[in-house]
Amino acid sequence: MSERSGDPAWSDAKAAIRLGKLLSKGEGQSVEFKEQLPLQAHDIGKSIAAFASTNSGVIIFGVSDSGTVVGLENGQLTKVRDQIDQRISSAARGVNPPVQPSIVWVNIEGKAVCMVSIQRGIEPIYYSNQRPIVRRASMSRPAEPSEVAEAFRLRYDKVAQTKILPATLQISKRMKGALKKMNQARSDPFTVSDLALAMQLPSTMDLESVLEGEAPATFDLIDRFCSRFAINKEWLTTGRRAPFSSEVGYLALPEQYARLIEQEKCERVYAVRARSTIGEAFLVIESDAFRVWRTPDVWHVSSHVGGGGSRDLLGLYRIFRDWIEKFPDFMILGRLIEPALARSIWNGETHPGIVTDKPLSHWWDDLTDLDHQWTSRTGAVKDYGKGFVAAQDIIREMISRESG
Repeated sequence: MSERSGDPAWSDAKAAIRLGKLLSKGEGQSVEFKEQLPLQAHDIGKSIAAFASTNSGVIIFGVSDSGTVVGLENGQLTKVRDQIDQRISSAARGVNPPVQPSIVWVNIEGKAVCMVSIQRGIEPIYYSNQRPIVRRASMSRPAEPSEVAEAFRLRYDKVAQTKILPATLQISKRMKGALKKMNQARSDPFTVSDLALAMQLPSTMDLESVLEGEAPATFDLIDRFCSRFAINKEWLTTGRRAPFSSEVGYLALPEQYARLIEQEKCERVYAVRARSTIGEAFLVIESDAFRVWRTPDVWHVSSHVGGGGSRDLLGLYRIFRDWIEKFPDFMILGRLIEPALARSIWNGETHPGIVTDKPLSHWWDDLTDLDHQWTSRTGAVKDYGKGFVAAQDIIREMISRESG
């Protein structure tokens, strides 16, 4: 709630006070003014990545370069503010590694201003549109190769010299915890020797000594462990997030994940859907026995969708239809699982490989049977629920609109 008399409820009073101080100082190393929200997500991401790479800062949308408050067009409308929040959050997720900014709104004499605060990240450098970005004075720009090298040197040298790296025993505990979760659904559990071989380590002892807390984990070993077994690096080194939080950046359309999966040259893809009225669905990719990961997006295969959700349903349908028609090099298997397990997987707490041991389901290919040629409507309701058939109706309507 606003504490300033006459301001709407969405206006943050404390942020308004901070904004006044920032406007008086002008743009600089930690402040960037933008008169409008850029049309391209990577232009938003560029500014976010710059502060994450260099120093904490704030981007203020609705203020000109000279520091004049112009406001964002129609920013007084809840729908517009929500759309802007979503675009900024999506752009932040597109930064590599993803960033989580803080977004607040301020009302200045009837003009809506959006303030986006970004913390300095734990990684040496952050990328937008596949380019390393840094902040220099009042500019956010691509980093020179020498600046990237210096960022890595300073970050890792500083960590090594001041011993900021998390305690050896903490990393050991997390590594063993990840291994336990990876083995949760396996009849033939991985051994330390298996992991060391998969990581291409010279000796099993290189990994075993770290797991037992007898030796510190080197940066190279951490990188190998995380990339080989799809473990979240931030969780392993700091305890933040979750062990299997996806490191894959969010993509705008489901079809883009299909291209990513094809490039991965995986063995199996599991189309997973929760047994719930919402029908939360996601993809689990088994690159090989050691590397099993999931797509970061969760789609609703039911009537619980808005405009964007309807478009996602259509994209998911097209992925499944293409897989049926083109016979990709990998195997596609469906899984219907309990909502609690699904939630635990997409939250990153449970290893996604646990779905490999679940019963087979044909929900994903049955979803493409829009005219019920091999599955009756009544049968689909019985097997997957009313929401599933409602999702088919939405897809059919989307296709009709496109062709019309």
